Amino acid sequence: MTPEYRIDAEQRIASYLANNDVDDIKNMQVEQTFDDLGHEVHVWNIRTSGGNWWVVEGESAPMNLYTQNEFYFSADEAYSFHMGITQRLQARHHQTFKHVIDEVPLDIDGIKSISRRLNSAALELNDVSGPEDIQSIGLTCRESLIELAGVLAKGNPELLKDHGLKSADFKGIAKAVINIYAVGKRNSNLRKRCRDLIESAWDQSSEVVHSPNKNIPDAKICLLFTCSAVSVIQNLFLKYLGFDDEPKCPECKSMDYDIVGGENSGEFVLSCNSCGQESAISEEI
Repeated sequence: MTPEYRIDAEQRIASYLANNDVDDIKNMQVEQTFDDLGHEVHVWNIRTSGGNWWVVEGESAPMNLYTQNEFYFSADEAYSFHMGITQRLQARHHQTFKHVIDEVPLDIDGIKSISRRLNSAALELNDVSGPEDIQSIGLTCRESLIELAGVLAKGNPELLKDHGLKSADFKGIAKAVINIYAVGKRNSNLRKRCRDLIESAWDQSSEVVHSPNKNIPDAKICLLFTCSAVSVIQNLFLKYLGFDDEPKCPECKSMDYDIVGGENSGEFVLSCNSCGQESAISEEI
């Protein structure tokens, strides 16, 4: 243990004890250090006016305290107990890991390869061991965006020619598609927000790819931006097709309704399940 680490550890332990209502520290010293699991874990003997405590901590181990007054642990037993709890918590985390993609309304079943890429990257978030793993997730996100650009260009054959774009120009293609799918003055704010998201997704993936100093939250944000960008483009397409023109109850604006036949042939009635209002609608709907 270096002098710098000791000073930092003592400060962290004092703060940790204060947060757990343990004050008036009389003495603090390392009782024993263990490295049998491949990294150093220190058991500190803390004496206070209100009792004695073991504090277990290390560079790769979370900090916790155990009273010496009620549990007659030795330093070795406190270490074993602490590492047993830590390993159980880590195992539980792996079993209940929440797939990051579950956090966004992603609908990319029609683009199977992008779906596989992003799902694989989301799982890799749970097994990061170094900067290169984080950079790999950023690269996967960027490749997914480039592939999406190709899909969009293929679906709009004149897009590249009309705008002078290259097939790998994700930002240019995505912005052109946004202008196609969200036309008109009423969608001006939506277009701006979508363009900002596209910029964020691409820029974040580029930063994660090229920087060795990014961390797991950076990679997760990168993946969330990417998933959101893909989902937004798809939902803009649904909007373009007219899915935002679904009927609503004229009385309460509810979208929870049934459409039933009217008294005459060719007549339909929108029956609102929220307020009970019934109103005639056209056969086209």
